Amino acid sequence: MRFPIFFIFLFSVATTFGQDVFKGEHFIEVPGSAQLEIEPNEIFLFIRLREFEENRNKVQLEKLDQDFMAALKAAGVDRKNLTLADAGSQLGKLGRKEKDAFREKSYELKLTSAAELEKFLVKLEPVKVEQLDLTRVSHTDIEKYKIDLKVKALQAAQAKAQTLLKSIGAEAGKPLMVRDWDNEPVQPVYANAMFKGGDLAGNSGEPEIGFKKIKLKAQIVAQFEIK
Repeated sequence: MRFPIFFIFLFSVATTFGQDVFKGEHFIEVPGSAQLEIEPNEIFLFIRLREFEENRNKVQLEKLDQDFMAALKAAGVDRKNLTLADAGSQLGKLGRKEKDAFREKSYELKLTSAAELEKFLVKLEPVKVEQLDLTRVSHTDIEKYKIDLKVKALQAAQAKAQTLLKSIGAEAGKPLMVRDWDNEPVQPVYANAMFKGGDLAGNSGEPEIGFKKIKLKAQIVAQFEIK
């Protein structure tokens, strides 16, 4: 007698599940997206100072560091935005005596605008910098912008569902499912953003900084009940 009872139980579960699936078919699934471009207010630079020989004399790291700090001050950059990018001075040309080795030091500098960057590069030009790279940009409120965009993308999906269903005499009801993707911000392209050996790469005159905005995009797929 246990077998019929068990069979009836399975039939009941299957029927209930089938009804749920059938109910789930009464929905519309639509995508939604939103985009935004923002000006970066966090600009990160990598700067390397390295000793070198000039007229058979070694230019000391302390002198390079002093010149660099003077350029920083002349550009009006807050020293609080400057951090060491390594453990400090390092020795180059391994295998040579210490007196013949070239020490180096690397920094990371955070600036707040293209104008501040351009001013800094002008003041830095006389300094014998081994390398300067613009590594990345961001915005202090970028996470807030991302959330706002997701809300707008969901609203766009709802509006699309309403428009489509209205054309056939139906309405969109409550949301049944929302799925979103995290899209990495598209980094802007920089013009003349690198120093090599104290010279601005590819530029014989004053540096001209060309910035594009950071591109943010939110993508949503949502299901709405059909009423």
